[in-house]
Amino acid sequence: MIIIDDPWKELRSSCFGNVEPEIILEAVTVPLENLSTRMEKRDLWEIIETLPAWSAAISYGSREKMADDMERKRSLNRKLIGLGHMTPLESLQFNFRVSGISKACGAQMSRHRIGQGHVSSSRRFQAQGAAFVYPLLSYITNETDARDALMKLSEVNRKAYEIYEDLRNSNRLHKEDARRAIPVASSQERVWWINARALRDFLRLRLPKDAEWEIRRIAVMLYNLVSEATPSLFEDIVIK
Repeated sequence: MIIIDDPWKELRSSCFGNVEPEIILEAVTVPLENLSTRMEKRDLWEIIETLPAWSAAISYGSREKMADDMERKRSLNRKLIGLGHMTPLESLQFNFRVSGISKACGAQMSRHRIGQGHVSSSRRFQAQGAAFVYPLLSYITNETDARDALMKLSEVNRKAYEIYEDLRNSNRLHKEDARRAIPVASSQERVWWINARALRDFLRLRLPKDAEWEIRRIAVMLYNLVSEATPSLFEDIVIK
């Protein structure tokens, strides 16, 4: 523990209106795997969902009035969103483990820099597995055409993986050099954290149908998760 030299603290205590600084740790990111039962998780999510309201209540000095009233806190969440007062939403941070996304999709996610961060699996330190992400091709109506396209992409990925393995085994290239043979379709995973305000903005940009298909699929999955876990913070978002 670090102790600050403060010899006149007692003298200050007799000064008119004197107040001293205090910091209380009110919330932390907690791994959900540490919770043993479904009921415990639900109780925790109720507290998590109302954190923005709890943070905002300090503005009006109304914490005591809503201390045990979860529905009142949810109502304040909705009011904050309706008024466009989004800053309190930044007090709530989500941590996701995202897997089965391509390097191309990961690059798109990384463009969202405000209110979020991530650590991704590294092809410099980890060997590339035989794992690739293939497009939905939902715009193709002919099954034969879709199958032919997917088989061609599959062959490209298979060949790239064989070259990668050969570079590592026959030419003894380090992983960081051999990875140059791996296409952007290669699968990766990441731990991704983002606050509720930034996530709303992410969903606003990535849920519409004109968004690129892979990141839109991720946005839909995220929306489904958070709209169930913390509904009052996302229920006004409409998927178009």
